[in-house]
Amino acid sequence: MPTHVLHVIDSLSYESGGPLRSVVDLSAAGMRLGLQSEILGTKPVHIPDNPLGMERIHSLDSFSVGGYRYVRGLKDWCQANLQRYDGVMLHGMWSNLNRAVSRECHTRGLPYIVCPHGMLDLWSVRSQGILKRLKKTIYWHLYERKLVENSSGIVFTLKREAENSKRTFPFPPVRTFVVAPSGMVPVSPLAAHEEPDTQVRQVDTAKIALFLGRVHPKKRPDLLIEAWSAAGLPSDWRLLVAGSGDPAYITQLAKLAKQKGVGDSIQFVGSVAGINKRYLFQRASWFLLPSQQENFGVAVLEAASAGCAIAISDQVYLADEFPEGAEVLPLQVDAWTRFMRERMTNAAWRDETAQRVSDHLKAKFDQESVVRRWVDTICTGLGTTGRAGSQ
Repeated sequence: MPTHVLHVIDSLSYESGGPLRSVVDLSAAGMRLGLQSEILGTKPVHIPDNPLGMERIHSLDSFSVGGYRYVRGLKDWCQANLQRYDGVMLHGMWSNLNRAVSRECHTRGLPYIVCPHGMLDLWSVRSQGILKRLKKTIYWHLYERKLVENSSGIVFTLKREAENSKRTFPFPPVRTFVVAPSGMVPVSPLAAHEEPDTQVRQVDTAKIALFLGRVHPKKRPDLLIEAWSAAGLPSDWRLLVAGSGDPAYITQLAKLAKQKGVGDSIQFVGSVAGINKRYLFQRASWFLLPSQQENFGVAVLEAASAGCAIAISDQVYLADEFPEGAEVLPLQVDAWTRFMRERMTNAAWRDETAQRVSDHLKAKFDQESVVRRWVDTICTGLGTTGRAGSQ
């Protein structure tokens, strides 16, 4: 049974999105079950609240050519270190880092598993413009199909991601696993000595609707602003947009809010972590995610764990696991406007739906069960040849 695994992921910054957070947290939790994990990626490193420990994080310098990132000293690192591991997990797709590590693994007969994290999804390949679609199609046929074909298995986060990904390209006959990248982890109230930053606390007297995640067009924060304006909410409501993103895009969103006459009730607070993140999840009345595509939605589980009511789009794949009657909305401004105007401000409905969704998700995504499934999948996948069948 594999006991020492290397996780390979391009970015070592939480600001890049949810996959790294999942890898760090599940790897740390899996250690108590006997699975030792380390992570290899590229600089810069930004992993606050790292339960795995920085001694298990390995970072290399990189440079970009033609939109692809190349890693300095990777071959030497692999020659010096790969023999320490029983197997490798490659996180993400379209990565020269993954391609180079997979080649080193194949040369050494070291098994590896591929975790696309939504990057093989139909939307990711076909809905970001003709140039990106063409580049990814060429890259698939030149490199990525062989990378998957030579693997010991491929891991998807939910059934919808697996089904959509296998419709994107003709898929090689590798073993398939479906494993959640996160579970429900209880969120402890802030202690008396734990003070969030001023930029977060300045909204203490308001009723908060929270968008938390990467501020990217795919997440549709623009739709939230449009609906927020059209809803005509009471003056004590605030929409907080928490997360990092392209400064030009965030400026564009701020201008949109001003044009719509809601600039004073929408605040952009930047990336949050640790105490600030816990505070916002516990302080918010609602967590809102109108994403155009989300292969899982780790922040959704974090919000549910904190007891926050949730409204998400039907393109967040975790919506498939929500109970009937939950706030799962289509990507239409009118639908989000009606929700904000008619139900978001209803405190009784807020409390009812928050409790019901939280209880339902806890039953499906108990953290201990998720961690065991994660460990079992790694050990099973790396201990097999990976040809055909599914689990």
